[in-house]
Amino acid sequence: MEETGIRRTIISFDPFLKRADVRDLSDAQVGKRYGLETGTVKAMRRHQDVPFDTIQKLCHELRCQPGDILNAIEVWEIPAKLGT
Repeated sequence: MEETGIRRTIISFDPFLKRADVRDLSDAQVGKRYGLETGTVKAMRRHQDVPFDTIQKLCHELRCQPGDILNAIEVWEIPAKLGT
């Protein structure tokens, strides 16, 4: 079977964002609690690029490994057909 679409890997911070101590907080509250910029927390929620030092900071603060606060998700993007 031929694959259609473009395979991408998205880094997700869901394991961190779903923690009991983070789950119900606003982006600003999460940022204040962990010393992060609000824009960085927004990027984490949107699966956008996040600076590596953010991962280091969280791992140091939480005394954990990166795999404890993020995971990789494989997704397929199916291009729209033009002119049909």
